[in-house]
Amino acid sequence: MTTPSSSNEARYDLENSIGYLLNRAAHLVAARFSDDLKPHEVNLQAWRILAALSALNNQSLSEVADHTGAELSYLSRSSAALEERGLVERTPSRSDKRTIHLSLTKAGSALVRELAPKGREVERASLVTVSAADLKVTLRTLRTICHNLVTHADAPAAVNRKLTIARRVKKRAQLRGVDAAPRRKSAYIQQR
Repeated sequence: MTTPSSSNEARYDLENSIGYLLNRAAHLVAARFSDDLKPHEVNLQAWRILAALSALNNQSLSEVADHTGAELSYLSRSSAALEERGLVERTPSRSDKRTIHLSLTKAGSALVRELAPKGREVERASLVTVSAADLKVTLRTLRTICHNLVTHADAPAAVNRKLTIARRVKKRAQLRGVDAAPRRKSAYIQQR
């Protein structure tokens, strides 16, 4: 016979799990925005590259990876596909030939201008009943969660590619003497 406390401990309450709710919300936002991207033959990974470059053009692959949280291997393939379509230009660095810089082309900038309002609309729809105060607390809480997971994930089991990227971002920011989680708005929410 199980006691109520032991049976409760054996259950996992998804509806009150921060990880589950974050993933579910992210999936829903991504699915909604993906519908807007499909007619332009752009996936979310490609959009993140375009949006990152619209916020700060002429970034190295590593900088775009840091900005988007993407893994370099995926980013390299996606940026090559965007280059093939004439949306980005990849050029070797003048100071280090091993480094590739990405820049938006005119066509890439035009596509961002066309898609950014659709991204803002998806975000507005997701926040329609959320107060400004709640949004401020939510954003601060999410930044804190990200910081906690990167800073306090030193156990070997916690090491994976996404955390490695986040730690690299944090370390570079520390070397530059800046906040590891810049509050730079993404391209599609800047005009909210």
